[in-house]
Amino acid sequence: MADLPFFAGKEAFLSALSQHRTAVVQAPPGTGKTTLAPIYTREFLRDQQFSQFSSTENQQDTAAQLTPRVLVTQPRRIAARAAATRLAELYGWNLGSTVGYTIRGELQTNAETEIEFMTSGVLLRRLLRDPDLPGVGAIIIDEIHERHVESDLIFGMLAQLRELREDLVVVAMSATVDAQRFATALNAPIVDVPNPIHPLEIHHSTSEHSIAQRDPLARPGATGSVEDFVFRRIVEALEATDSDSPSPGDLLAFVPTIRGTELLAERLNGHIIGNFHISALPLHGSLSPAAQSRVIAPVREFDAPTRRVIIATDVAESSLTVPGVRVVVDSCLSRVSRQDSSRGMSQLVTESASRASTIQRAGRAGREGPGQVFRCLTAEQWSHLSAFSPPAILTSDLTSALLDCAVWGAPGGVDLPLPDSFPELPARAATEALVRLGALTAPTDSHPFGQVTQLGTVLAGMPVDPHLARGGLLASRLVDVDLVAKVLFLLDATPDPSTPLIRQVKSLRSQDQGVRRMRRIVEQHRSRRALENLLPEISPDAARDFTAAMSTDTAIGLTVACCFPQLIARRVVAATGELTDRVLTVGGTGAQLSRELLATGQPSGNGGESQWCAVADIARAHTRDGTGARVRSAVWIPEEIAVWAGGGVEKKRTATYDPDTRKIKAREVRQLGAILMSQAPAQATKEEAHLAVREALAEHGASAIPMSQGASSLLKRVQFLHRQGVEGYPDVSGELPEEVSSFAAEDLVAGRTPDIAGLLRGVLPWNQPIDELAPEHVELPSGRRAKITYPPVDEAGPPVVATKLQDAFGLFSSPEIASVPVQFHLLSPAGRPLAVTDDLQSFWAGPYQGVRKDMRGRYPKHKWPEDPAAEFG
Repeated sequence: MADLPFFAGKEAFLSALSQHRTAVVQAPPGTGKTTLAPIYTREFLRDQQFSQFSSTENQQDTAAQLTPRVLVTQPRRIAARAAATRLAELYGWNLGSTVGYTIRGELQTNAETEIEFMTSGVLLRRLLRDPDLPGVGAIIIDEIHERHVESDLIFGMLAQLRELREDLVVVAMSATVDAQRFATALNAPIVDVPNPIHPLEIHHSTSEHSIAQRDPLARPGATGSVEDFVFRRIVEALEATDSDSPSPGDLLAFVPTIRGTELLAERLNGHIIGNFHISALPLHGSLSPAAQSRVIAPVREFDAPTRRVIIATDVAESSLTVPGVRVVVDSCLSRVSRQDSSRGMSQLVTESASRASTIQRAGRAGREGPGQVFRCLTAEQWSHLSAFSPPAILTSDLTSALLDCAVWGAPGGVDLPLPDSFPELPARAATEALVRLGALTAPTDSHPFGQVTQLGTVLAGMPVDPHLARGGLLASRLVDVDLVAKVLFLLDATPDPSTPLIRQVKSLRSQDQGVRRMRRIVEQHRSRRALENLLPEISPDAARDFTAAMSTDTAIGLTVACCFPQLIARRVVAATGELTDRVLTVGGTGAQLSRELLATGQPSGNGGESQWCAVADIARAHTRDGTGARVRSAVWIPEEIAVWAGGGVEKKRTATYDPDTRKIKAREVRQLGAILMSQAPAQATKEEAHLAVREALAEHGASAIPMSQGASSLLKRVQFLHRQGVEGYPDVSGELPEEVSSFAAEDLVAGRTPDIAGLLRGVLPWNQPIDELAPEHVELPSGRRAKITYPPVDEAGPPVVATKLQDAFGLFSSPEIASVPVQFHLLSPAGRPLAVTDDLQSFWAGPYQGVRKDMRGRYPKHKWPEDPAAEFG
């Protein structure tokens, strides 16, 4: 192990654990931190145990048996499995004994395991199940710089747990320079272990061949697609690095999607490029252990000179090491999850990677010797990439995260020392979703994020998304558990939009590992008697009716509807009465149906087309109807299932007041969420009428009230004084004062025209008369009373007087109203504009002289004195 760079940091690492029982390790990929840090931590815990016993041999053996376990988290299953396997091979241990791993669907540990690798999700479930973590002495959070939601949650929870368990060792390991953020939260020292990388030669693309020129709508592998650009760059890199050397090094290429890795590996495998045959392999998180081993622990037995080409997703960026790599081809793209909180949609999108990610990828070529890096962007385009990728907590669906926080005892993440707080809008949307699922109580002033319910605790204990967990438990009351498990497995993996969802479900086998796992999860939790009172009730009659007429296709649709009740949708009917290709969901999202879905429509039971579907996948998209969303995967369902799974039809009466017609219209409506089922005219009660008028006044303010010219002028004067800060004058730019609105509403309900001027004067201060503070007219030296025009209530501005210039003679300066000078619009004797000023003194001394010169000849019968301010003095 002495050849690994992290060996040089052993002393500093153990010193940090000894003094602080925590550390933040900053070390780039390839230093050996994932291999050595768990060993050094185990060594530290053993030394701690031995120090508690005397030096007798038997007591030392006892101490060794009592050594607490070291847990090491990895962001991906493939990385956890690979790290445990490598450690076992290096030390000659049996995998599953001293060192083991636990990932989704796989368990390789026993009672003697001292170092256990696992995904962040596995540790999160353990923390929620038993926060004290008995038998655990240390936790190492690896690759924390990747900022996955689950690793951020674990970090915050462990920072709190350390306050209760002073013996617990917590280590965070990062490959970037952002370590200080985590060190501050843990009050931990930073152990910096540099990695001397061999020289790298960077090659950027030309503008013509830059991946920025790709067609974003091209299917994977087609001309103009991401795969097409990367393929050409790989061939170029292989030819440029070809040599007579028997081992010019393997090539590692980064592409954003799993499908892309498989297509490129298939396209390259077996080719002869330069002096070598090409052995191409994909590398991604869904690989089997055997396929993974062929990539990261290769057996080089080839009959002819061969170069390996590994096509990887970002699993090889930092959390997984591929040996033998001397050349990197980087698409400079990433596949990330993005959440649209306003529509309740989450989708995977391909976008530009950050510079930090591309630098880490490039470093993979320089671990074993000088390397070469071929990027698919020009140098200028690369320089404009964002410095770092945003943390997933700022861009992802937060439903699971907020449920986990509520179970932990920190609803909304309040007081949890997270590296970044939850963003407000997505957190609110996720809270509303959990309330609809029954996992949280409705928010109150004392509990703004609600409180976890019994059902919420059950759902949090199920290692799947809360929507799938709740949907699976509910659907299994009516649908065979095996079929429910197949649907859940498919929804968890995201359905392929190019194939009908029903066909995909039917192609799954009951013995498939993922299906068996989902069945175990549902069966384990649905048998709990407490669930009978937690999930929506199903009457015996309804259950009998559903099951009697339920085909396999309908059962699949019912399960999807139970998982995503807010995405149950009905087709929109055009004004002509024809069904359109658009739908509206229970949650209020409008979307367009794909042609494939329209082609798979099924009868609704009465011989017509089905109007209802259970949506499994909806994504943002450019649509010709402007909805901005497209349903990519769905199952047609009967109306009765849509109504039941969607929470039932709600009957209510609505009343609205139309300010234009001054009429109150009432309706009786039946709604399934945002979907209007039916409506009929109704007679509004007095209470409904009063509420409708008050709502109109709150929304439209004074504009909802018929008003005389005098009342309108009074409103403007009141608002002007309010803007100038005159005490006692209310803001009337929006809703009117309560005393005015209340009486006005009574008059409107009774069909009378409210006396707004009288009502408003009744709330103004008696000791500051408005007619004195903001008069309607001003007396001019000529004897004329000029009208003062005040700005509209929703605009700021000065009071204005429009008058002939001669009427202003004798005014030395502009008069003021509430400390604001009156603005004069001065007119010619014919009433045409001459000048605008709120400073008469300056006007008389300057611009007036030019006006006088022009006007004297045109209007010789009118006065044009040299000193107009003194004309009536």
